Amino acid sequence: MKSQIMYVLLMFLLSISSSNKISDTSVPTIISSANITPSESKPENNKSLAMEAYKTVLQNKIEFYSTDTKKKVYLNDFLTNNEIYGTTSKIKINHFAVLDMDGDRIPEVVLGLTVDENPNFVEVLHYMNGEVYGYFFGNGQLSDLKTDGTFRWLSGGLTYNGYGKLRFQTNSCEIDNLAYHESSATDESSTTFAIAYYINNKLVTIDSYNAFVKEEEGKRDVTWYEFSQENISTVTSKTR
Repeated sequence: MKSQIMYVLLMFLLSISSSNKISDTSVPTIISSANITPSESKPENNKSLAMEAYKTVLQNKIEFYSTDTKKKVYLNDFLTNNEIYGTTSKIKINHFAVLDMDGDRIPEVVLGLTVDENPNFVEVLHYMNGEVYGYFFGNGQLSDLKTDGTFRWLSGGLTYNGYGKLRFQTNSCEIDNLAYHESSATDESSTTFAIAYYINNKLVTIDSYNAFVKEEEGKRDVTWYEFSQENISTVTSKTR
């Protein structure tokens, strides 16, 4: 009788062990690619999607989200929105450039806008979360654009200006200051000024600042293309 009980217990333990082994070798959970967001997919895939989206926006076939008007607009309608530019003069796109401005390996498109043939504004198109966003700048805010995305900005004429790079957010775009200098009056009469120089927000000597400026000015300028349907197709296809 005792041997029979031991036999039953042994069979029961073998049964539990076999069940555990089957569970351990079960099929693993598969994560659907549909759950992968654009930021998680390969950069080269996002780049191709971005360039196709830019192309259709520039051809006025789909809307983009204007962070200035806070709504989706077609490019042609955006250009006729005088509330943005504060002028009733004719606005047109003179030229455009394609480059990676924020270092994420996905290009942006920079549109040079003119008023009465004079360069006045810049619109930067940025691809994010499967959509094209637009950010508006005065021409002085984004000038001397280089291929690495750095540029010179002006504020207050000669008293406050420097060099920066863009950082994109959904509803806004900020300029990260790489280097700048600013002037301040040394007395109440404002006849003399002191100039302070900064690199990465740290106070530096004028020689260090001038060395930074020399290096920046030695960088390769971005290539600008005349705004035409032919160039839109050629450049957006070439950049993929």
